[in-house]
Amino acid sequence: MRLSLIEIDMGADPRFMENTVNTPMTISYIKSRKKLFVVLIVVILGLGGVGYWYVGIYWPAQYAKAVLTLETELQSYGAQSAQPQFRWRYDYDATMDTLTQHELFFTQFNKKIEDLSPPLFNQDMQNLQENLLFFGKTFLGGVDNARKRIDFTKNAIGLLRIYSPDSPTLSETQPPETRSAYLPEPRPQPYDLGTAIDDLKEQLTRGKLYADKMFNQEPLDLGGDTFTELKSLWEEMNRTADTVFPVAEQKFGRSYPLSSLPPPQELEKTIPGAASLDKFDKFETKLEGVVIRGGAEEIFRYSIYPQSPELESRSQSMSESLRKLKEQYGK
Repeated sequence: MRLSLIEIDMGADPRFMENTVNTPMTISYIKSRKKLFVVLIVVILGLGGVGYWYVGIYWPAQYAKAVLTLETELQSYGAQSAQPQFRWRYDYDATMDTLTQHELFFTQFNKKIEDLSPPLFNQDMQNLQENLLFFGKTFLGGVDNARKRIDFTKNAIGLLRIYSPDSPTLSETQPPETRSAYLPEPRPQPYDLGTAIDDLKEQLTRGKLYADKMFNQEPLDLGGDTFTELKSLWEEMNRTADTVFPVAEQKFGRSYPLSSLPPPQELEKTIPGAASLDKFDKFETKLEGVVIRGGAEEIFRYSIYPQSPELESRSQSMSESLRKLKEQYGK
């Protein structure tokens, strides 16, 4: 019990504590701790400096260099790539060859864009990367859309030959060397209701092959709502043939003169759906419009160089970003 008290008294004695703190071992320990702390501070500051240099200086410079290299590559391709040499308005073969070249280039070009890594904390470069990816996909999408529009127009030409074989537009779709020999087929005008119905049914049957290829796909950008309207007219014509034709034949008889038939709106009062009879003429008119606007050069330029408010806005943003890159890193 006395030993414990002595130990307690020694621990409580200031002189004992003073002697303990001032021992050489204790002083050495404190100095080593201070040195370690200083070393840690230096290391942390060093790492921070390296990190800032990499993220704030090196990484942006490398990204800018890669982007400006791609811009030069794109400009070089634009200067060297051949534009289609159209022999006539509907020279789709020339367009297809150029589209294949564009597809090959932009597939590889887009892969290079996707491999770029913009700095994480640089919002301008992040936005530039987003715009680069957007335009890369837009160009490839334009190639795909041009091919689809060419196929669509080719089928529209085939359909126009059925519905309007005497149209002057059809001769323009022929190559120059065969155009003079192309003779539009005269279209006989039916006299009676039965013959008219038979002719319209035959046109629907012959046109189905072309129409299926045209409309059994996602809507194409033909300008405005042309695709949707044309498809709707085709569907209404087929419904009219199934529902209105039989009723009209039964009501008037097959030999009834066409010239004596009331107009479609008047027929609607006694034959439901008869107002759709005017869809046949509307379909023919809109179909010919698609062919007229479907020249090879028109399709190529509209698809490869599309225009829209979003494209214009992104183009201005990307041009500004590239300007800044050239000013800061283009030396």
